[in-house]
Amino acid sequence: MGFYFYSACRFLIVFSKASTAVDTISPSESLTDSMTLVSSEGNFVLGFFSPGTSRNSYLGNWFNNIPMHTVVWVANRINPINDSSGSLKIETSGRIVLQVQNTTAVWSTNTTASVQNPVLQLLDSGNLVVRDRNDSNQDNYLWQSFDYPADTNYQG
Repeated sequence: MGFYFYSACRFLIVFSKASTAVDTISPSESLTDSMTLVSSEGNFVLGFFSPGTSRNSYLGNWFNNIPMHTVVWVANRINPINDSSGSLKIETSGRIVLQVQNTTAVWSTNTTASVQNPVLQLLDSGNLVVRDRNDSNQDNYLWQSFDYPADTNYQG
């Protein structure tokens, strides 16, 4: 009986660690076509998507856990990616860059300030922000997607 209890506990611990959602990336990380960021409470997801039967790929965020896929912000709506080679990175300066095949930038932010330890974070409000991980004021943003609203009417 003890062995089964021990095995069940180990399974739950391993499973809970494997399913932990990530809401930030740092300059040493990237977000690729098969990956997503999920806000800490699970309200929003950031990732790549293709609307309907389109072969174009977009980086955006959408409501999580609702039946209709409702996108609330799109980074590259003017410059879609025509394959699955998209990669989102945050540079050490705090600039966000969306690249195709890790070389060609199709979208980027234009930030003038820089910080010591930048992170890109998806908040539970749906706001995608760049902030300094070391800043005690977590509402101090270098850049935020709420300053750049996009089409919020896409449903697919």
